[in-house]
Amino acid sequence: MKYTRELTTLVAGPVAILIIGWAPPLVFDAAVGLCALLALYEFLVMGRHKGFHLPIPLCMVLALFILVAFVVEQVSVEVGVFVTLLAIPAFYVLRRGEDLEEALPSSGIAVLSTLYVGMLGGSLIRLRGDFPVNGPKLVYFLLLVVWLGDAGAYYFGRTFGKHKLSPRISPKKTVEGLIGGVATAVVTAMVIHFTFFRNFPLVHVIIAGTILSVAGVVGDLAESMWKRSAAVKDSGTLIPGHGGFLDRFDSIFYTTPILYAYWFLILHEFKTLKIMSA
Repeated sequence: MKYTRELTTLVAGPVAILIIGWAPPLVFDAAVGLCALLALYEFLVMGRHKGFHLPIPLCMVLALFILVAFVVEQVSVEVGVFVTLLAIPAFYVLRRGEDLEEALPSSGIAVLSTLYVGMLGGSLIRLRGDFPVNGPKLVYFLLLVVWLGDAGAYYFGRTFGKHKLSPRISPKKTVEGLIGGVATAVVTAMVIHFTFFRNFPLVHVIIAGTILSVAGVVGDLAESMWKRSAAVKDSGTLIPGHGGFLDRFDSIFYTTPILYAYWFLILHEFKTLKIMSA
């Protein structure tokens, strides 16, 4: 279908807006958790496509445990990480008939994917949950800056692109596209500041927009690198016109801890200002 990508965005966009801004915390947490688990499933399937035996059910359960640890603050996230690091190697030790030559890369992929998706997805849960007043706005800021920056990079690269950014990993990405994407992200961040997020100081909006845009490209290239290694075009087909959940959320998951840390530092820098602590 010619406009599948646009139709998917038109349907999913309003739903995402409602969940982020108005849904109870547990609804948002459940939505993020579901996206993260689907992204993890796609990650593990890519590993299997490469020929490695990966314990998908075990990894899914462990990632869910990590995500729940982020939701239930009384449960230490470190416990979830510790259990993951113990359980996955134990699986390969106890499994009979395992090819020992495969054990190291298989366990490495399993641990990487489980912690990568679980920890980064959990960070998005905490980005909204730890800042009751500004949390939803931070999530909007993250999504708009990263996704519109990515769109800007695509159109600038297609129009002006001449110099390849990373030809081995993503031949279509260009330096000109990167510059256009950063510019788009910064303009988007400034518009957000002047329309609904004045609590985010303008100078920091510009800095954060720049950092998130560049980091988003790194996150996207990381996923592209894994896909090329597995010889697949998309991580999945669950989102019509957009590929899989890992394709759609790779940059978002990658940049979430960066925005969380940046906002945390701002809170401390402006702790005497009522506007930041209200």
